[in-house]
Amino acid sequence: MSISSVVLPGDELAADNSVVLGPGTRRDERGTSYSTVAGVVRGREGKKIWVDFNSKRYVAVKGERVLGVVTKTGRVHRVDIGAAHLASLPELAFQGATRRNKPALQVGGLVYAMVSRAHPHLEPEISCVDGGGKSDGLGPIPTSGFMIRCSLGLCRKLLAKPSPVLKALGARLKYECVVGVNGRVWVKAADVAQTIIVVNAVRNSEFMSEEQCRQMVEQMLKVVAFQIMSPCSNYTLALSPCVILKSMIAKASA
Repeated sequence: MSISSVVLPGDELAADNSVVLGPGTRRDERGTSYSTVAGVVRGREGKKIWVDFNSKRYVAVKGERVLGVVTKTGRVHRVDIGAAHLASLPELAFQGATRRNKPALQVGGLVYAMVSRAHPHLEPEISCVDGGGKSDGLGPIPTSGFMIRCSLGLCRKLLAKPSPVLKALGARLKYECVVGVNGRVWVKAADVAQTIIVVNAVRNSEFMSEEQCRQMVEQMLKVVAFQIMSPCSNYTLALSPCVILKSMIAKASA
């Protein structure tokens, strides 16, 4: 089966036992890999392969990076990653963590972690260090910023290099963004107006092309700049980005 082909559950993908399998795939005892979901084949020919599909609930896969919400703290933290079961995060699963020196997680806080253990019938386990014991960007997320929930397909699109919408936003704005494959995205910009622009641009970009994403970001910034320059009350200015985005959504979908 070639890359970018549409497959259904049970379709044969590759007979090479050396190909690394990703989400939406399975290998039988003969070494032949099959699709377990309906979607589009992605990956690199002869090296790695997975099926790009959209689903409502996240299924934990070892090695994937997720954005979770801490629900209970202790020696083993409990983290909601959007899967069927809460994930466990040991208190020492951080770079340089000891019994006396470890991150103080709070209930409701965000953490960016990697799935270290995944089993269909057991709760997943996550860790904030990679195989070499380094954090590599993993760890607690600052309390400032804003987290949104989106489809799993959009998160995979954002993680693709280069992402059209993130590229368009980065050319005009300074912002921080953390994307988890479990359908959660955290963003932080210089102010509230720019944060709203980034959030809505990300949400609306799922089915847009690169040129459409660029035009959407440009129009959002122009309208926000006009609102800032025009005399208006602080209350009106605070609400203006929301009004802007409604008109932008209508134009983009037209």
